[in-house]
Amino acid sequence: MSKVDFDPSNPDRDLVRHTVIRRLREEQSWNHLDLTGEGFRPYVNLQGLALGQFAFYAQEVYWQLLGNGIIAPGYNASNMNLPNFHLTPVGEVFVQTGEWPAYDAERYLVRLAKTVSAPDGTVIAYIAESLRSFERGNYVAAAVMLGIAAERVFILLCESTEAALADPSEKKSFSRILQRYPMKPKLDWVHNKYLALQKKGLPAGFPENALIMVTAVYDIMRSQRNDLGHPRPSPPAPLPSDVLANLQVFPRYYETAEAVRRVLVSVLI
Repeated sequence: MSKVDFDPSNPDRDLVRHTVIRRLREEQSWNHLDLTGEGFRPYVNLQGLALGQFAFYAQEVYWQLLGNGIIAPGYNASNMNLPNFHLTPVGEVFVQTGEWPAYDAERYLVRLAKTVSAPDGTVIAYIAESLRSFERGNYVAAAVMLGIAAERVFILLCESTEAALADPSEKKSFSRILQRYPMKPKLDWVHNKYLALQKKGLPAGFPENALIMVTAVYDIMRSQRNDLGHPRPSPPAPLPSDVLANLQVFPRYYETAEAVRRVLVSVLI
């Protein structure tokens, strides 16, 4: 088990938060708030004053997790009060987010910036709002904001595709669709164009999975957003696991779309 370093003279609250979440994920039997910090020794190099300082900042994380409904007091009917605790059903979803930590907006965005060079500001603004909504259990808002971020990525892809079209009549036709029609006709047009490219032979560097990643994946996010973003007889109630799955796939969707755009700068299709 790899350990991280904690500097008590310059405490890193994000590191403390990541470590608490990691312990929740890896120690399923952990059910008592660690007020001394001793239980974190397998995860953090803690000597001298560092142990007490780490425990102090871990307290902040506990209360944030309690406030967000990720953990709750007690772990059975005989031990119903703090410092005993348990993961809520929402908490179980949060700590198992895997490669892309949707429970931690800052960490997610830092990794996204490394995956996608020079990410679009509008995309980042909406995906950040989605992550923070998800963290607070506002799943409708998270899904809608994620759908808008995905739409912005797709619009940028459409603009790059339009600019790369070699056939003037095809360019005129697609330009008219971009200007006058909603997203579904644009999605269908791009899908058909990329499918034709795939059959003819993709340009060098064009991702082989582009057809799936930038059309099918976007269509899922678009459909979820549309379903939740319109008034309906019964209140919307998306499953946290569905919103989580889309948040986790979004970086790959964005990365693939940007890879396509880089190719389209130097080729005609």
